[in-house]
Amino acid sequence: MGADTIALVVTIIVILLGIAGTVIPFIPGIPLIFISIAAYGWYEGFQVISSKFLVIMAAFTILSLLVDYLSTALGASYFGSTKYGVWGAIIGTFVGLITFPPVGIFLGPWLGACIGEFIAGQNFNKAMKSGLGSVMGLFSGIVFNLALSLVMLVAFLIKVF
Repeated sequence: MGADTIALVVTIIVILLGIAGTVIPFIPGIPLIFISIAAYGWYEGFQVISSKFLVIMAAFTILSLLVDYLSTALGASYFGSTKYGVWGAIIGTFVGLITFPPVGIFLGPWLGACIGEFIAGQNFNKAMKSGLGSVMGLFSGIVFNLALSLVMLVAFLIKVF
């Protein structure tokens, strides 16, 4: 097997790891996909992976980071959360990831939103609804990023084959 084939296989494996990272906490998902595509482009001298293609992949990566950041908060606010609930969901996401992975990715935003709503003086039902919204937002962000990562994989495969 030649060096070019090995580089391509390694790149595809890292892209697949990045796809897994869109649903597995602590693997940087789409940024990992972008880095692997950029590294392959560098390896092959940017003949196949053009700068224009790399800029598009970078834009997808930035979009995914924005979706990651906003999806939980938007889900909570869509379900009528106060700003305390939204901030609670955001903080809860990070605390949940750090303290109780992988279950914490689901419990953290829900508990954070609920606690935020209780601090805001909301009743139990309102707090539970806000927590549910934050988890639904988180799931929608994961689904979006999973779809985006598959688009990036297919675009890469089309480019190299």
